[in-house]
Amino acid sequence: MITMLRLAVVSVAALGVTAFVLWLKKETPHPSAAIAVRESPFVQARSLKSPLETVQSSGLAAYGLKKTPVPTPAPAVVQAPLQLQEPVVKQTPPVWLLADIPEFADAKNAGLSAAQTIDQLRQSLRESGARQMGQSVRFGMLNLSELMAMDSRTWTASLNTPVASENRASAMLLTFYLTYLDRAGDGEGVKALLRAMEQGMTEESAVREFILAGRSVAELEREMGRVFADAGVELQFTRRGGLAMRP
Repeated sequence: MITMLRLAVVSVAALGVTAFVLWLKKETPHPSAAIAVRESPFVQARSLKSPLETVQSSGLAAYGLKKTPVPTPAPAVVQAPLQLQEPVVKQTPPVWLLADIPEFADAKNAGLSAAQTIDQLRQSLRESGARQMGQSVRFGMLNLSELMAMDSRTWTASLNTPVASENRASAMLLTFYLTYLDRAGDGEGVKALLRAMEQGMTEESAVREFILAGRSVAELEREMGRVFADAGVELQFTRRGGLAMRP
């Protein structure tokens, strides 16, 4: 009886050991333990391929269309070479400088004295209708504000009218004064005016800067009258009511 009980206990123990060994073998399939590494969902989703291999070209194109385009910088402005720039538009000289100076004016530089030059001037004015007043002459001259505002169209339109002679004599007197009698008497104002207009300056701007040179038209007219009066030429500035240069 006792022997049978011991055999039963040993059998149960042997079955238990056998069951444990079988369970252990099932749970440990490898002789060395393996270490499991769990990554985050973002790391798990990462591909080992390069982005160019992973994303199709069509997907890249669609992605590019969704992105805000980067503005292309404006091209730099390159200054054109001087020879390719717009040419300077030369201005026509004032009409009162287009009138021919009498021959005696050119002869002034050929040896005529100042007195001889003025005598020639008085003679030229007498031929143009000036009145003899003793040793002096009196001449009706168009006022400077109208004379300096006259354009070529008005000048041309008056050629067949009674005022043509007055226009020509008035232009001659003004040009003569500015060339030989004004300021230093070297005609530098006229030369500077012509240079400026050749470079594109407007007539009015050039006249104000180089002829008037800080004077008003009325002041230039008074100076001109005084200088000519001292030379025996009495000028009477007349008005016709035409276009006048602004003061």
